[in-house]
Amino acid sequence: MLRPLPTIFAAALLLSLALSSPRGQTADARSGDGLQTAQALDPNQAAYLAQNWDEAERQWFYYVDQGSRLLPYEVFLHLEQADSAALFRDSKNLLRFGFLPGKRSARNPDGLAIGMTRSGDALGLTCAACHTQGIAYGDAFLHIDGGQAMLDLQLFLRELEAALHATLEDESKLRRMAQGIHGEPLTTAATRETRTNITRLHSERKQDNHRNHTDIAYGYTRLDAFGAILNKALLLTAAGEDNRNEPNAPSSYPYLWDTPQHDYVEWNGAQSNSGVGALARNIGEVIGVFGEMETKPAKWLAWHDAGYPSSIKAANLRRIEKQIAKLRSPLWPAAFPAPERELVAHGADLYQRYCAACHAEIDRAAPGRLIKARMSTLDKIQTDPLLAENTLNRRGKSGVLQGRRRYYVAGAVLQAEEPAIYMLNNLMVGVLKNNPLQSLLAKRDARRLGHPDLIYPPKYVDGEIIASGEEVSDHALLAYKARPLNGVWSGAPYLHNGSVPNLYELLLPAEKRSKRFYLGVWEYDPIKVGYAQTARSGAFLFDARLPGNSNAGHEYGAGGDGLPPLTEEERRALLEYLKTL
Repeated sequence: MLRPLPTIFAAALLLSLALSSPRGQTADARSGDGLQTAQALDPNQAAYLAQNWDEAERQWFYYVDQGSRLLPYEVFLHLEQADSAALFRDSKNLLRFGFLPGKRSARNPDGLAIGMTRSGDALGLTCAACHTQGIAYGDAFLHIDGGQAMLDLQLFLRELEAALHATLEDESKLRRMAQGIHGEPLTTAATRETRTNITRLHSERKQDNHRNHTDIAYGYTRLDAFGAILNKALLLTAAGEDNRNEPNAPSSYPYLWDTPQHDYVEWNGAQSNSGVGALARNIGEVIGVFGEMETKPAKWLAWHDAGYPSSIKAANLRRIEKQIAKLRSPLWPAAFPAPERELVAHGADLYQRYCAACHAEIDRAAPGRLIKARMSTLDKIQTDPLLAENTLNRRGKSGVLQGRRRYYVAGAVLQAEEPAIYMLNNLMVGVLKNNPLQSLLAKRDARRLGHPDLIYPPKYVDGEIIASGEEVSDHALLAYKARPLNGVWSGAPYLHNGSVPNLYELLLPAEKRSKRFYLGVWEYDPIKVGYAQTARSGAFLFDARLPGNSNAGHEYGAGGDGLPPLTEEERRALLEYLKTL
């Protein structure tokens, strides 16, 4: 029997939050006024780009249950905002965190925001929460499927805790909650039961917020996925509240197109797509995104080790991965000014000279496309190292997992203290063992995409195989991945940690890039290729001077690659070409 567990959100693709206002956040209440537009509030006004999904596939992705369980569904339906009687789930309220309003339908009967769904008796998050993008330009509001969400989960989870606390403090709020759940006539017993449940839920959210406290604000478009997932793994060891690490290395939500076709995924190439790798990766994501699981192995027929039971929907994770394999990158929208033809040809030549060695060009529509990730070591790329270093260096007590194997059925035996990723490996493979049919089908899916039927294939860094055999060296994680740039025009802010506001600045020497800039508006700047920089009320002020936020490195075209620095005219030509990818 699964019990509700204190949970943490992460992303493939995932979460983390702070109790107090972290560094990097604006001094105001972060109301998110910059996201309050009539265009964004009406899902029927949204325009969709041609990405090889039809409307049914799109809506399925938005609301498919992956086993995430944030809090009881009925509680979420009736929860009020902390400072008013308006519902917390009101579209205007959720929009200020970056959740796009969704259409009411048979699949979404309560009109939940995109990325929220019902999982049995619970509210859960879906992949779409972090991977559906909104962009405004003129009178158009574009939805980009698989794109980088304008989402601030720190703010959302902090205010969710505040709303639960306000319900306990305000008797009228509590009675309205109880009445919504239990109906009329409202009894004393129903009110008492509601108070007990809200007290427990508030305690869980408060503990999670405390557990994942960091002084570094994430803001819109970013989350420390690895930090949150690793902290959840350490929590599941039952080794104590101090078994944690500060999740202080937020990264951008990556766009999803071509993800299943890569040999390695994640910003630091931490996961292979061969064998059961894609399913294991998505299981790790759900562990972080409020998934529930037990660490006592189940037994079948009283003797067969059946791995770890969980709320994770492995069959749905496989189907999600297969649907993402159909997804195509978005083309430069017709609503934007067209790229200047006379500059595009020149930009194409510059791309081959300055970019193509790491960012291979692919046919976005080729059904059999496969992509070999190009990994660059930290000393070469010179971008902020904290995410890569944290993934490898975070440690913790193994607790109830001590004495078990790193990969559940293989690998070294876990000692009293280990790298946190070792505990996560054990949990992911334990859930795989509890889903043997889906694990077999995941291997078949990988073969059909063209990936080898291996669990631990060779690892490539700086274009060379640096490890091979049964298990890849963990030090191969001290690198960042370059991927093809089709659809890159939609990926602002840039670099793995979202530290460069637009493509124009990415082509500048690092010393000339903005050290502080605002995020939190939908409006797009097609000249510099990124979101407009607007200091509206509620906008998030990104500070590249804070730990983990450095915008140094990746000075290709800026003299850091041994080639002549781009002139301003060449920079403009290269930007025009990048718009066409």
